[in-house]
Amino acid sequence: MLKKIPFHIVSGFLGSGKTTFLKRIIEQAAPDQKVGIIQNEFAPANIDGVELKKTGKNFELLEINNGSVFCVCLLGNFTRSLEKFIDEHQPDIVIIEASGLSDTTSIAEVISAGELSEKIYLASNCCIVDAQNFSKVGLMKERVTHQLRMADVVVINKTDLAKDGIEQIEQEIKKMNPFAEIKQSVFCNIDFKLGNTVLNKYYLDNVQAMPRPDVNSMVIKTSRKVTREALRQFLEKWAPKSYRIKGFVKLKEGELVAVQCTFDSVEILDVENDLHPTELIALSDRFSLREWYRAFKGL
Repeated sequence: MLKKIPFHIVSGFLGSGKTTFLKRIIEQAAPDQKVGIIQNEFAPANIDGVELKKTGKNFELLEINNGSVFCVCLLGNFTRSLEKFIDEHQPDIVIIEASGLSDTTSIAEVISAGELSEKIYLASNCCIVDAQNFSKVGLMKERVTHQLRMADVVVINKTDLAKDGIEQIEQEIKKMNPFAEIKQSVFCNIDFKLGNTVLNKYYLDNVQAMPRPDVNSMVIKTSRKVTREALRQFLEKWAPKSYRIKGFVKLKEGELVAVQCTFDSVEILDVENDLHPTELIALSDRFSLREWYRAFKGL
């Protein structure tokens, strides 16, 4: 039986540099690994897909156009298309370039349910930020903030075009997501290698050297609030059984906290409160979503 394939999310607002980042990944990874790319944009003609093909590297591409795959009307089609894509091409890694409006937690939920959960797991979540236009997202700020909050890695791109204010951008990102690894870049030129560094920070084994781990990615998304003490006890119980737990939790005390656990290390930090719901993501091979969610509901 084949082990599960690591699935990576690359998000970011329009024009931030997501396609450029994918080109960098393809240039580095394609010679040694079979890369599957999924692009989701609203335009009927996928210009970004054409750009990727200019790399001259060998990769497989699944294009989803004319709307977000996470609209209810398209969700079933996307799930079936992704399953077929994986079965046909058997990639070593799969990367989705999410539209600038995508809810990345919904992406995690999609791949953590049904037959897809038997084929892939969420290995990393990377958000690209346009340093020049970070303060200009306007009405889309809520969605951009959400993408930043759920990211493992944030790449502040186009720093050459916005030489001033980079430190302020970093501070704002840290307020939203104190646990994210932040990298500065020009043309998304950062030091990374799939399998052991930046983009794949939480991927457990180098796929070129060792078998892929047969792990599950799980998502809890709820309006339920818990006490700080109950949350800590919950995390201290489940963290040792996990490779990672991360996310945000609404407390009964009124605060919003950011959570990060790696093995038996548990960190809980207060962050600026807003309408953000409780969203937790776990990576484990020792329990199921049903067990984990039932325990959370019992707090």
